[in-house]
Amino acid sequence: MITQYDLIIFDWDGTLVDSIDWIVECIQTIAKHQGIDQPSQQACKDIIGLSLSEAMVTLFPELSDDEKIAMVAAYREVYLAKKISTKDLFVDTLPTLEKLKQMGKTLAVATGKGQSGLDRSLDGTGLRPYFDHLRCAEKMQSKPSPHMLFDILDESGIQPDKAIMIGDSTLDLKMANNAGVSSIGVTTGAHSHEILSKQMPVACINNLMEIFEG
Repeated sequence: MITQYDLIIFDWDGTLVDSIDWIVECIQTIAKHQGIDQPSQQACKDIIGLSLSEAMVTLFPELSDDEKIAMVAAYREVYLAKKISTKDLFVDTLPTLEKLKQMGKTLAVATGKGQSGLDRSLDGTGLRPYFDHLRCAEKMQSKPSPHMLFDILDESGIQPDKAIMIGDSTLDLKMANNAGVSSIGVTTGAHSHEILSKQMPVACINNLMEIFEG
């Protein structure tokens, strides 16, 4: 299903890296420390892909602006306490990226992470050399805005019908739909096959190597 596309754009958390549980734990931990109700696991998963500031606004709408800023700072402190390495990658991540590069594909990342978080993750996992284009929500409009995808398409010179977005969240697939780009949902992160399918992806897969099937 991947051969007809020249540009493969990946989400990061929950798609390439097995980090969803850690993100949820961090959010619930900072809520507990602040003495406010902890959001559910699914509520935390639903905001993964948004910029950090937008995520806090969505999860904790009752807080003041100063309190939300404090929550962002607290999240970063807790999140950064855990080092990231190749052990955090899904088992299929490296084989998939290796095969795509061998096929001559252009690879990109479009993530809700901030620039420093993306840099830390790329270097910690050793994945930086695989990607030709990197976009994060800190410098662009957050998902599901198509801004990141439009920017990647413009920089790469590849037409939308030759690009595909791969992600684990409805935010990823909605972003692709808004950009006029095909998508593949992967069930390793935020959302189930049933939920992802509602966004009409080309396919919903259970691991990344399945993109080479069909």
